[in-house]
Amino acid sequence: MEKLRIYNTALILVKEIYSLINSNVILRKDFSLNDQLKRATISVVLNIAEGNGRSKKLFQNYLKIAVGSTNETIACLQIINTVYLINTTQLQHKYTILAKQITAFSNTF
Repeated sequence: MEKLRIYNTALILVKEIYSLINSNVILRKDFSLNDQLKRATISVVLNIAEGNGRSKKLFQNYLKIAVGSTNETIACLQIINTVYLINTTQLQHKYTILAKQITAFSNTF
């Protein structure tokens, strides 16, 4: 797994999401939103990990789910930007790129 660039990138982004939450008191208090954001970003990593080593068809399915979780993460970040006026544009961009990388990797099978 650690050899997969998409896995490593997703893992780095989990850390960035946790840093965003932990550095903003108001966001830490929104348990529902920060829990949803954490679950979505963790889901990206876990789906890549779970699909790795399975058949190509199954792995592609897990990668599609991971892309869906990147989209969910982006939506949460947009909500944070809208509701709390916390700039999440850079993280949104990183997740957009990750989604494209996962899709491109999936298309190599």
